[in-house]
Amino acid sequence: MAQKITNEGKIDRQVVVQDNSGAIYLQNRSRLSARFEKLKQEVASNERYEGVMEALKYYLTKLDGVEVEVKLSDGGLTEREIIRALRRKEKYAKQLELNRFYESAQVIDSEIFAKLIIDFETHIEPLINIGSKKGEIFKNVLEKVIGPTLNLINEEGEHDTYLNYSTEDIYGMIYFLTGKCHINWKNYDSI
Repeated sequence: MAQKITNEGKIDRQVVVQDNSGAIYLQNRSRLSARFEKLKQEVASNERYEGVMEALKYYLTKLDGVEVEVKLSDGGLTEREIIRALRRKEKYAKQLELNRFYESAQVIDSEIFAKLIIDFETHIEPLINIGSKKGEIFKNVLEKVIGPTLNLINEEGEHDTYLNYSTEDIYGMIYFLTGKCHINWKNYDSI
């Protein structure tokens, strides 16, 4: 019995394979991986962006007047931990300033910020609200917020050499968002 093969998909979705002896895996690109690819092109061609995208402006806007040091202290961090957090926040803030010249970098940062906030609200705020110990909270921050975000970045931006975010950078983003009052380390509603 002869097998009839038709390939009526769009040209950019067609694949021609000849004399293959191994498995072939086809996967659609995600929006984030497409952004990393576009960022690579923007950097290579030095295609600069002069403004700040609306999506990023939201995260750059301070939502209340409580300083980051106070928020971290209220969350039970020691002076040493606060100093470390501030260093990470400042390190990331400098990187954000450099990244703002590329439109795709702004979009990527906005998407990462959104993920960090939602993951924090989902996994960490409930622990804060029930008065969990600081060690348990930070363990969950690493496992449920930092780790999944870094995995996403490593998968979607596997060829990224511009942003090249590390675990410490992701912590810096969290503390940056804390400074802008998008993330709280204490339940201020119960005060």
